[in-house]
Amino acid sequence: MIANTRMNAWMSAHLGAGGIRVREEDVPEPFRLIVHEGWTVDGDAHLLTALRSGYHGTVRSEWRDVIPYEAAVNGRGMMDYDLPEAGRERLDALLRRSLGYACIALRAVPEEQKWPVLGYVSLSEGGLEGGLLTAHVTFCSERPDLPRYVDDVNAYSQEALLEISQQDVELLLEA
Repeated sequence: MIANTRMNAWMSAHLGAGGIRVREEDVPEPFRLIVHEGWTVDGDAHLLTALRSGYHGTVRSEWRDVIPYEAAVNGRGMMDYDLPEAGRERLDALLRRSLGYACIALRAVPEEQKWPVLGYVSLSEGGLEGGLLTAHVTFCSERPDLPRYVDDVNAYSQEALLEISQQDVELLLEA
């Protein structure tokens, strides 16, 4: 297992004993374009620039702290309309796309940012039919004076959850 990555049992089972390696080419073009626009520090929040401009949710001042605000602004469902509705092929593609996106976004975090940024990849059954496997990816900073976005990944029993650190990107992302 990668040193700084935390995952629950369901995600561990999906990844298998050998883990997974991803490439930038696994990431759909719209998500690569998000990363290409880079990161912005807005007050004390680390945000993907492209997602910040399109965010229309609760304003920063209404959040108790910055971590859930970052996760809300930076979070997106992974593109899946071109995938089969079920099966291992869907699962593998969603994992590769989501993990690839998380890795290239974390790799793009400027070195001078004050706080490390973590990526979160989740897989769950949802959609309009209730049984469609979907994926979500978000990012937020890790700060010693604030609660973590996810304290106990094993507490998530209804979805597969993976937390990725910036240090793990080079081990997950193929050149």
